[in-house]
Amino acid sequence: VSKSPKFDRSSEIVSVVVGKRTILPCYIQDVSQFKVIWMKMNNSSILTMDDRAVNGDSRITLLHAYADEWNLQIDDVDEDDAGVYRCVLNNGMYKTLTLQVKIPPQIIDEQSTESYPSPITSGSNFTLKCYANGRPLPKIRILSFDQAENTKIISENNEVILYNVSRHTRKRYECIASNGVPPDVARSFQLTIQYPPEVTTLLTINDNGNNSTQNQLFVDLGQELRIKCQITMYPFGKIFWTKNNIQIDSNQNNYEQYASSYSDNYVIIELYIKQINYKDFGLYSCFARNDLGSNSKTIRLIENPTTTTSTTTVSTTTTVQQTTISSSLLPNFGSERFLYNRESYTDLNKQQRPRKRPKNSTRTSSTSLNVIQQREAENLRVSISSKGKSILKNVLAVYSRGKKHTSVLLGTSRTS
Repeated sequence: VSKSPKFDRSSEIVSVVVGKRTILPCYIQDVSQFKVIWMKMNNSSILTMDDRAVNGDSRITLLHAYADEWNLQIDDVDEDDAGVYRCVLNNGMYKTLTLQVKIPPQIIDEQSTESYPSPITSGSNFTLKCYANGRPLPKIRILSFDQAENTKIISENNEVILYNVSRHTRKRYECIASNGVPPDVARSFQLTIQYPPEVTTLLTINDNGNNSTQNQLFVDLGQELRIKCQITMYPFGKIFWTKNNIQIDSNQNNYEQYASSYSDNYVIIELYIKQINYKDFGLYSCFARNDLGSNSKTIRLIENPTTTTSTTTVSTTTTVQQTTISSSLLPNFGSERFLYNRESYTDLNKQQRPRKRPKNSTRTSSTSLNVIQQREAENLRVSISSKGKSILKNVLAVYSRGKKHTSVLLGTSRTS
């Protein structure tokens, strides 16, 4: 008694990644009296009959190493190989196999944002798009990167809107598409933001190395000064210095201009004033301009009032009244002695009335007296320091108030 054929199972699902090899299994017991045929049901085409391929596709092979083995092998599977297959006996019995061809994700260029999109104007909105195909349909994640390369998932949809973009908006983004079929696919996006100039710092450096960021700066005559300006803008435009709203010519002898660029949108410019004189006081501005706008920073240079000096002229007459000043009120200048006004001293001697000579005293000739006076004056003559002048003027001013004609002789004594 012959036995009826029996399949190992009635149906089966087989999955394969595109480009790989797959085997569709079919095991039949007691099949000796029957013929085995492989068919693809999508187009009702016959692939094999018994142990040989009949469709002319070199990728297809029948594996029949054992009596009950009737497996169909397909090499280099492509997307069109997916579908329903049947292992059929000529008595009408069959086994159904479904071949699933998996396809790794791929970015759809026509529907997605390009890696380097056109520049975006600051203040506008920008939609970042990422679409991918594959089998099964890929899942999308859109990430953003900060300057430290830290990541953040900002969307799991195909599109995300970036509102009110600015130069501070994150510039680098990445879309990752995955469907469980390796490898995942990713696309990076590098945004370029256009924005008007921003002048972030106005820094002054004097010849002592001290820094200042004030809008007003007191400076000394004769000192050197460096004014630095930090500017960022994109696209890059024009930068220049002005003095009192007039552009500074780089050929002017007292000025030198420098620029240090650290990227395509960031620069530090410097104005060097070699030696400040009166015509250098005023308003200085660093100015930046591009197609989107302009900006500037201004500093006012003012003469330092502590360096301004005044000169006082002291007048004397030949008619004088001698005033004695206590030595305790005078500044201590060591061994120095001060003669405030030599002319007053000589006038004082010319106008001095002769004093009555004692009976037993010896007369001194007029010529001898003049010689003594001149020597005395010469011995009192000293160099007066600027500091001594200033303090001495203050002392004299105190004692000369109310006296119309005063000549002061310091550090001397008169002998009858």
